[in-house]
Amino acid sequence: MPNTFSDYTTTSSGTSSGGSLAPAGKVEYWPLDKCRKAYSNYLDNKQEEISEQKNARRYYHGAHWTEEQIKALNKRKQPVVTFNRIARKLNGVVGLIDRLKQDPKAYPRTPRHEEGAELATAVIRATLDMGNWAAKSPEVALDAAIEGFAGIVIELGEQDEKGNYDIDFNPVEADSFFYDPRSYRSDFSDARYMGEAKWLDIEAAQELFPDHAEELAAVSSDTHDLSTNPDRENKWFSIEGGKQLVRLVDCWYQHKGKWCWTMFTGSMILDSGESYLFDEKARPICRYIMFSCTIDHDGDRYGFVRNMRSAQDEYNARRSRALFTANSRRLIMTQGSVSDIERARAEWARPDGVIVTNAQTAADGVKSDDQSFDFAGQLKLMENAIAELDNYGPNQALIGDISNQSGRAIQLLQQAGMAELGPYILGYKGWKIRVYRALFSAVQRYWTGEKWVRVTDNEGVAQFVQINGQQIDPMTGMPVMVNLIGELDVDIIMDEGQDTINAQQDVYETLQQIMPSIAPMLKPQEAAAAVGILIESSSLSASAKKTWREATQAQPDPAQEMAKKITLEGEAAKVEETKSKVQLNYAKAQGEGMPDGPGAPHKFELPPEYQMAKAEADIDKTNADATHKRATAYKATVDAELAPKWAVHDAAMEKAQFVQDAHNAHQDREMNDRKTRMLAHNRRGGDA
Repeated sequence: MPNTFSDYTTTSSGTSSGGSLAPAGKVEYWPLDKCRKAYSNYLDNKQEEISEQKNARRYYHGAHWTEEQIKALNKRKQPVVTFNRIARKLNGVVGLIDRLKQDPKAYPRTPRHEEGAELATAVIRATLDMGNWAAKSPEVALDAAIEGFAGIVIELGEQDEKGNYDIDFNPVEADSFFYDPRSYRSDFSDARYMGEAKWLDIEAAQELFPDHAEELAAVSSDTHDLSTNPDRENKWFSIEGGKQLVRLVDCWYQHKGKWCWTMFTGSMILDSGESYLFDEKARPICRYIMFSCTIDHDGDRYGFVRNMRSAQDEYNARRSRALFTANSRRLIMTQGSVSDIERARAEWARPDGVIVTNAQTAADGVKSDDQSFDFAGQLKLMENAIAELDNYGPNQALIGDISNQSGRAIQLLQQAGMAELGPYILGYKGWKIRVYRALFSAVQRYWTGEKWVRVTDNEGVAQFVQINGQQIDPMTGMPVMVNLIGELDVDIIMDEGQDTINAQQDVYETLQQIMPSIAPMLKPQEAAAAVGILIESSSLSASAKKTWREATQAQPDPAQEMAKKITLEGEAAKVEETKSKVQLNYAKAQGEGMPDGPGAPHKFELPPEYQMAKAEADIDKTNADATHKRATAYKATVDAELAPKWAVHDAAMEKAQFVQDAHNAHQDREMNDRKTRMLAHNRRGGDA
């Protein structure tokens, strides 16, 4: 199966090792002319897009001036000034997106699959860690911002002794990628074919395809019709005595309801087969998972550079012109005021120059033209270009000082700065979810043997989860399979959830906000649990949290325990005394009896059972009063402990509001300044 051009291996029969190539004569794949036609259609219909991608790459790397422009500037001795604001802005966008990244999380469709969802989450995160996702995903985000589209290619590596394949992924180079030119969707879901085309040394190609070694040796490197001719590849062919190269094209296409692939050159097909990747419904999928930054009305895909290039050109041109104006002098002189004009020009340019004028014109025969107005105008227009570049997407005024603000305040500021990046961020997030699902489906299919996955979510603890393991059932004594990853194909939905630190911070802030209102209603045990959760979810160090746990689990103070015991014994003595009085009164009533005669006066007393009930109610009331006093004292202690944290939180929120108010005031001042300048300009125009 074709993974990359560098690790493609074939067996003696010509089929790719481990691939799903059907037997000869059973499946007919695309012929060579159809494969070439697919690639040439992309080159013919996407020339404007390809040219814009080249130009965008040059702008990102600081090549903003054309050769003609540089020649013209050098001719007039004007400096070539390049301040690359586009690269700074795109790097800032990618850095912000990477800082807001989230970890993949699996959710169960039914309650009985909750444990399976946790297993799937651990597996997909381990797969991403092994593929170095933290370094490759920002590279894809930057490529999409520059080129207009980007993505990854999923690859299968070596097979271990357990029968498991290594699942890897790598970013796709945009200048070597091609796709169906009729595709218009940002996720390429409507593309009938896509692939990569790269130049490879003849020797390397022969090692990959030994059955075609002789045919490859006869291939000429003059196959530029199968190339987008990027700048970096043009240098390869400019080297004298360079190695002989061959253009290899890996084309993936939909054929008879399935995704298939064909590896070919300009004159022969090297290998073909069906897709070795499947989705959660066992349907074949393409190994290229791509997404687009933006698509215009012509169906061309482009990045951020298109909307920033004009402002960048104006900024460079005006800065160069302003510098040229500041270093230049124009002289106004009357005819015959100096004997040698060129000598006067040279002396005027020198800081200590001396110009000799004729006596009759010495007063005002030679003077410098005032260019301050032109210089100020260039600077003002240059500032507008800078503002246009800096205000695109997130900027420092919106990001603010994040070091001393709460997480909620930072989130509000970042949301304002990312409003213009909405379609790009949504496309990037959707692409990541598609990557997660594709990788998880590949894991289910190609991890068939026992495997251990390392889990590091728990703080300070390294855990390992066994996949496709075998254990002894304690009830039957028979071996059973556990954690079968292949059985989770229809019960898991891949999505994104907050990573560990963000979820922990969310718990802390939520509990911190509700504690003041619910503290009076909590029982002592509930209040202790709430304080424990608040400490564990805080940003305290692991050693501080450990000290807290040890303190709460330590042995109680003997003096406090003795006081509690005395209090309980006193309450018990009161209960016994009350019971004794009730029994005594009951005995007296029985011994004295009732007086004879209906008119005899007697003292009314409650029946004994009611007296017992009343005594027990008094006891319960006494206990309730004591419990209420202890709860009130505990609440006061908890409020005292949480008061500093509430104060820090309130101060952070006030600071965030202050930053927002300052930003709004700054915008109001800028608006008033623009209105004032416009009114002044209109008055000057009316006077003229």
